[in-house]
Amino acid sequence: MKRLVSIILFIVVIYVLSETNPNRSEYVDWINHKTMDQSSNLLQKGVLSVAGKSIFDMGTTQEDYFIFTVYKTDFSKVGMGEVTSVGIFNRFIPISSKE
Repeated sequence: MKRLVSIILFIVVIYVLSETNPNRSEYVDWINHKTMDQSSNLLQKGVLSVAGKSIFDMGTTQEDYFIFTVYKTDFSKVGMGEVTSVGIFNRFIPISSKE
């Protein structure tokens, strides 16, 4: 009986994790807002508000592991650096940032 409860609990946890795994569009929205909040340049904020989502979408790769996703946004060629984040429980956790 104890083993059955453990298996059911494990299945429930996996289900909750898979259902709360955020998608790519949510990540693009998050990184766009995060970058706009960090920017102090009015021109840069204007460009990000108009074309930021498409810019970040083109520079982002994702690795989906069913219960979480690793997103990498690379703008090192244009001098903005690289950001790696984990999407889990409908949240994004930055795990590395290189300028």
